[in-house]
Amino acid sequence: MAFNPVDPNKTLQQLEEQTIEYWQQNKTFEKSIELRGDDNAYTFVDGPPFVTGSPHYGSLLPSIAKDVIPRYQTMKGKKVRRVWGWDCHGLPIEEKVNKIFGIKSSTQLEQKLGIERYVQECRKYVETTSSDWRWYIDRIGRWVDMDNPYMTMSPKFMESVIWAFKKIHDQGLIYKGKRVSLYSTDTSTPVSGFEVSMDTDNYRDVEDLSIFVKFELDSDSSKKLLSSVKLSTDHSQLPNYLVAWTTTPWTIPSNFALAVNQKYTYVLVEYENQLLILSKDRLQYTFNQDEAHIGTEEGKVVRILKEWQGSELEGLKYKPVYEFFTSTKTPNDFQVYISDDVTSDEGTGVLHIAPAYGEVDFNMGKKHGLSDISDIDEEGKMLIDPWKGTYLRDASPLIAENLQQKGNLLRSENYKHRLPFFRGANPLIYMAQDAYFINIQKIKDRMLELNKKTSWTPEHIRDGRFGNTLATAPDWCVSRNRYWATIMPIWQSEDGDQIVVGSIEEMTQYTDQIVKKSVDGKDQYFFEDKPMDLHRDVCDKIIFTKDGKKYTRIPEVLDCWMDSGSAPFAEYHYPFENKEVFEKTLPADFIIEYVGQVRAWFNVILRLSTMMFDETAFTNVICTGVLAGTDGRKMSKSFGNYPDPKMTIEKYGADAFRLYMMGSPVMIGEDMNFNENDLADQVKSLLNILWNSHKYFITYAATTEFEVRLETALGDTPWSPSENDTLLDSWIKVRLKETTYEIATALDSYNTPQATRAIRPFVDDLSTWYIRRSRNRFVASDKHALSTLFKVLVGFSRAAAPIIPFITENIFRGLTDQESVHLTNYPKVESLTDAD
Repeated sequence: MAFNPVDPNKTLQQLEEQTIEYWQQNKTFEKSIELRGDDNAYTFVDGPPFVTGSPHYGSLLPSIAKDVIPRYQTMKGKKVRRVWGWDCHGLPIEEKVNKIFGIKSSTQLEQKLGIERYVQECRKYVETTSSDWRWYIDRIGRWVDMDNPYMTMSPKFMESVIWAFKKIHDQGLIYKGKRVSLYSTDTSTPVSGFEVSMDTDNYRDVEDLSIFVKFELDSDSSKKLLSSVKLSTDHSQLPNYLVAWTTTPWTIPSNFALAVNQKYTYVLVEYENQLLILSKDRLQYTFNQDEAHIGTEEGKVVRILKEWQGSELEGLKYKPVYEFFTSTKTPNDFQVYISDDVTSDEGTGVLHIAPAYGEVDFNMGKKHGLSDISDIDEEGKMLIDPWKGTYLRDASPLIAENLQQKGNLLRSENYKHRLPFFRGANPLIYMAQDAYFINIQKIKDRMLELNKKTSWTPEHIRDGRFGNTLATAPDWCVSRNRYWATIMPIWQSEDGDQIVVGSIEEMTQYTDQIVKKSVDGKDQYFFEDKPMDLHRDVCDKIIFTKDGKKYTRIPEVLDCWMDSGSAPFAEYHYPFENKEVFEKTLPADFIIEYVGQVRAWFNVILRLSTMMFDETAFTNVICTGVLAGTDGRKMSKSFGNYPDPKMTIEKYGADAFRLYMMGSPVMIGEDMNFNENDLADQVKSLLNILWNSHKYFITYAATTEFEVRLETALGDTPWSPSENDTLLDSWIKVRLKETTYEIATALDSYNTPQATRAIRPFVDDLSTWYIRRSRNRFVASDKHALSTLFKVLVGFSRAAAPIIPFITENIFRGLTDQESVHLTNYPKVESLTDAD
């Protein structure tokens, strides 16, 4: 056969662009799926990116792996469904719409636009927003159906999500209660702890005002405590105070208890004509004094008068600093309690307890029956005069000043600590909220069992970081006080009865506002003559009726991580459609994301899969490390610490980009700085050499007529020896066999760096040793040398095709009359018994 000549004026990057056009025109991707039988499926779960986001190196990294593994499995005969998805719900969309309309609070939102219009504007924004993802996905060589994506905002997807909620509810795992969770005052909604912990950049060093507050013991407790203490006449009439420390002065009006550690030693000290009680170990810090100024002797700045064990302070009562909430206090408020959560690492050894804020505080309040009244509204503004309407962080110095005037402030200082942030200018707070929770404790043991069925790269994460995440997980707060999300499918009557639905069909049992119509032979549901939707603008209008009672939908929506956890089955509209198809895919063969998703996406899809199917959601996981910028910091546009991805791909080409990414240690869980020099080296030291080897063959093949045995090159064993082989011929064939085996073995175990590392040594051996040492044979038109080189080039293009799909496609199509290397079967290597 005549071989296609190589255009010397075309760069590898230009050839890649041509190849993309060829694949699209010939529908090569579609054919690769159609060629494989439905009974031999391979599945992977593809986490969708946000529709508002732009691709960057961190998101392109897993996208390449989502092409490498499916390409390889397809060539092994598997049918691999590859459908793109878009994550459409949540705060990122609301933030965009808020910016358009100048909305800064939930109150302003409801007054300015109203919930119905606001949700419609969110929908409009998602439907009209443009994305440049397609260019990147095509250009990196990823094969995926972007023309028919699933979207988390589609009614079908959402119906699967409410079906899941109903099923969880029917298992008795949903409860409404008051629990402490992270809360955003910027967005007036709870935030998942695992969502915040995904990214270390969500934590920042913040300087806050910390205060040392004096809580005066009531007269009876003071007399009881001081009965054994010899005080001078001058001191006997002084009030006695417990000193507590806090970095949240705005919570002091909501103080309802103090706590001490029973194992610590507490002391009564005289300081500036005051009697104060605190931990002995925290004296220097509390009074900002050297050890030399503290002691029992007369004249010491801080004079110790008496010592007690913490257990002796239990039950003491004190006067509330503020009496805003004393009219509703419980008999157990304003007492000293014992708690092992009191530490000697910071503060005074006396813990200020505001049960409305903080997990330790809330749990103590629940244990001892304390009040848990909050002094802020949902936007973090104070509810009490004289600070009413002031944001909590702005109120802190005002409250400190007021405490000083009241005589309850010992001192204050600025304190630097690390606080969580999430999509807002202000730090998150821990706040007790009435919300709906999933009882994770009841499924925790089963999740840990199912986790044992999974295989992780790197393997230590399974029982390490991920296992610990599962073992220590709190209950999941799944309700949100937001707008653009899947509804919570709960309708409630005035007397508190509830109806929980799991489908649109089920909703029609309680209302005639939803109408079923036949459209093109299929049943569809309509509300107000529009296709039924499961967002607030529609469902908040729907009234249920049961036994003569009316039910309206509760205002909460579902945590968007319910969407994420439901993605494996919701993209199929399970169980309403594709029931058997999806069930054959469970558990999925493969999943990949970066290490931040250990606490987040990996976690929630296992939760949902456990509750829905009593099965793990995935069997093989690649957990990548973090790809940092050129300066070691996280990649950020504001830092300008990474080259533009589009320019990088255009400059070096997709194959070089794929080699660099898939060969990097980040693919086995290690962190890595992006280095453009290493990327350039892939072109210079590998791809150019491989392409020159191809050109070398074409040059000599054009001047020599020889018979090509294509079936040998396309068979399962392109390295089969021949009686006419020289030692060098046999050696390069065995090297091809070794390389194919190494790539296949590595990809079978989801180790892309190991697979990628096998490529360069073979290219070096082919060019530096085989071609160079056989040069005289090629010049002499040795047909066997040409035949060997032909078979090796074709065989190698098949072996390396999943990793470098462009150059292998061009080599393969340049040497054969076949449509695509990606439509061939992967060469089979059972062993390396003839490696000698």
